[in-house]
Parts: sequence; C-alpha cells; structure tokens
Amino acid sequence: MTKFNARNMPHIKATLKSDNKIIYEDNDTLIIYNSKADTYIAEGITDTIIDKIKKLKIERLETSNKEVFDYFHATENFKYHQICLQCYHKPSKGEAKLDLPNLEEVRWIAKTYGTSVSNIATMRENNEIFVYRENGEAVSYVGIHIDGSVGFLYTKPEYRKQGYATKIEDELFKIRKGPIFSQILEDNEASVAMHKKNDWKFNRYKIYWLFNKSF
Repeated sequence: MTKFNARNMPHIKATLKSDNKIIYEDNDTLIIYNSKADTYIAEGITDTIIDKIKKLKIERLETSNKEVFDYFHATENFKYHQICLQCYHKPSKGEAKLDLPNLEEVRWIAKTYGTSVSNIATMRENNEIFVYRENGEAVSYVGIHIDGSVGFLYTKPEYRKQGYATKIEDELFKIRKGPIFSQILEDNEASVAMHKKNDWKFNRYKIYWLFNKSF
C-alpha cells in the first residue's frame, strides 16, 4: 500500500491497479511509471519531482502540479501538451445493457474515432470497449482509455441529442471496476456540460499532460 495519500486522485488509483513501477515514493511525493500507457505520473513536491524526472528520458508525463508542468513546458523535453479537467463518478448497480462490438462494429469504431482496427480489437479482447444497441443497431460506443479513464464516447449523428451519451455512460457505471474517472480538455465546453449533467463530480485538480507522441 502506497505511503502517498491519493484519496482524491483517481488517476493515481487507476495506475496503482494496473501494470506499474514506483520510481520514487515518500509521504509527500509519488512518481509512477505506467508500463501499459508508457507514461510517468508524478504528484507531490515540485523540486523532488523535477529532480527525479529530468534525469529520466521519458515520452509522456502526467501531473496535477502546475509548477512541474510550467518547468518542463519551458524546456525542450516535450513537444506537445494538453490541459484537462478531471471528474469522477460513483458505480451503479444493476445489469448493464452493453455489448462487446462485433467485427463490423470494431471497424466502425476505429474509423469514427481515428485509430487502428487492431487497437479497438485489443480493447474488445480486454473488455474495454462497448456498444449500446437500439433495436439491434449499435448507436453509441464508450470505452476505457489506456490510462484507465472513461472515454471513446461517440454517438451516431442521427441519434445525437437524444440522451444516448448519458445512457451508455450510465450502463458503463454498472460494470466498470476500479476508479471511474474521466479527463476532459478544459476548453471542451460541450463535454464538460454533458458530464456535469450526468452527475460527474469535478475535483480541484487540473491534469497536465506533456508528451512527444500520442497514445
């Protein structure tokens, strides 16, 4: 059990439940390497994090420490960055009305989300991508990102503004194991509004991403 208090940090809790290596830990600072996502996650004391991270050659860094973000953002260590809001949700009870996608739907998800068929097929094998069907037709899908966050949310254009995004998330809450959390780009007002409407709770942390290559 980690010494670091991650009570309000679901991204830390999710990483500790996945394939990870603790790079540094004391009561005030925790640096983890998530091997599945090839990402270092650092929280705690600014000087300690900077001292440890700058000695490592890394492709992705995630932190809620703005001073750490500002320091590395000013260097040439990383080419890109994103700033996200973090929200979380309680699990729900009941039998989920979700299905794993079939092969045709795997291709549809890959095309609409802009990723590879093999990536979606792997998610299907790992029970990380689901479709919501209406009269036998898949109208929406939702998945779990490699970092453990809820994402991959998409509804067919002809079914939008009918509540399907909320429906499929509600069903996912019934089967999702571990922390239920999402990271939303801070300027994505539509997504923020949808999550608030669906009773997601936003915590005080912004999540800062620094990276050289996408997932």
